[in-house]
Amino acid sequence: MSKIEHSTRLTLIQRVQSQDDEAAWNEFVEFYKSYFYVIIRRMNINASDSEDICQQIFLKVWKQIPKFEYDRERSKFRTWLTTLAHGTAVDYIRKKVRDSNKHDKAQNECETIRSFSQPEIDSMAEKEWKIFITNMALENIRKSFSGKAVQVFEMSMNGQSNESIAEELEIKIESVYLLKNRVKKKITDEIKRLREHYE
Repeated sequence: MSKIEHSTRLTLIQRVQSQDDEAAWNEFVEFYKSYFYVIIRRMNINASDSEDICQQIFLKVWKQIPKFEYDRERSKFRTWLTTLAHGTAVDYIRKKVRDSNKHDKAQNECETIRSFSQPEIDSMAEKEWKIFITNMALENIRKSFSGKAVQVFEMSMNGQSNESIAEELEIKIESVYLLKNRVKKKITDEIKRLREHYE
């Protein structure tokens, strides 16, 4: 097997661990920065601090990822990432407490972030990752469909009945079933692809 063939069979995480694949690192940053912003927002951190924290998270990832033991059955990469993001945010706010004139506000922010327990972090990672990866998959497949297919799927996901969708979009109820199932199949395949590549 050639080096190129071997490389394409590795997940992005494994390629980044080698630290000599610039294209893999750029793809990693482009993909995971959105996830980090989601996690940072869930920690109720001021939006103005998000960019700095995100950059610090990537710096820590770069330094620590070679030591991450990649085992899909035992170690969830997203939990490792979220724990690292949480710790980075706490460190950042602690420094802000030391440096800030607005001590009380920064101190309260630090206490709020620090109050997350490991089970809460694990739960947050699982929940936010599912939402994030589903939204990413939907955006990726959107261009594969024309007409009302994706709209039908989104309306269904928002809890609308098939009858209501058919009436609102002025299409036959049989079309609702057909379009919804087509999109569901495509998004399921895309979620599987994303998980294989990014987890």
